[in-house]
Amino acid sequence: MIQLVELVTVDNEDLAYHYGSDNIDEVFEHEKFFNELIKDIPLSFSSHIFATEDASFDSLCEKDPYFKQFLAYHDLKFFIKKVKEKSQLTDEEVAGYLKTQFNLHAFPLQKVLYYSYADYLESKGHRLFLASFQAFAHGPVDRKVWRKVQDNLKELQEKNYDFIQKAALNPSIKEFIDNSVKKYANFFDSGQQFENSDQNPTYNNGTPWDRAHSKGRNTLLSDDDIKKYHYLEQIP
Repeated sequence: MIQLVELVTVDNEDLAYHYGSDNIDEVFEHEKFFNELIKDIPLSFSSHIFATEDASFDSLCEKDPYFKQFLAYHDLKFFIKKVKEKSQLTDEEVAGYLKTQFNLHAFPLQKVLYYSYADYLESKGHRLFLASFQAFAHGPVDRKVWRKVQDNLKELQEKNYDFIQKAALNPSIKEFIDNSVKKYANFFDSGQQFENSDQNPTYNNGTPWDRAHSKGRNTLLSDDDIKKYHYLEQIP
């Protein structure tokens, strides 16, 4: 029996897709099909083909205990869905990168995070990373990242490793965020919380923050509002 195993590590999980057949040509065709499905997923997969007595993943683990650490999936559609979900960049990973590489303080960290998200969403029409921003008193804030900065900074900084892995296969992601740091970090670091609210561009009339805040403090900013009204909060 011939077994195909595709391995990937994402979000600190070791995952495996497993396929078995007694026809070697079928295995090679399945491997080619698999490679087509993953070509746009920004992760590094490791492909292995073995001959074993039966088609079970357990038999493979008996042959090589290394594979015991992997959670095996046999449904290709479900495996691809799972990996795609886990491969999406998250707010904590971007914040971990910003904190580790640029040592941004809490206020400019939140601003660079927000403007990276909003600039990309406005220009591309879809998210650069998963995030939710709320209308806090001093502008849009990602509450999850804010709590991590306050309560568990070390854990947040460790997310930098996940960012590096996910961005490695798509250098434009890192380039976009690095450019956001160059554009926004000094402006918001020098302004901090802006003693004069007129200096805070997210406070401008009609901005995504202004529209959310008018509905109540800490209201979530909608992606639709960011796409439509982000231009109102661009820095000079």
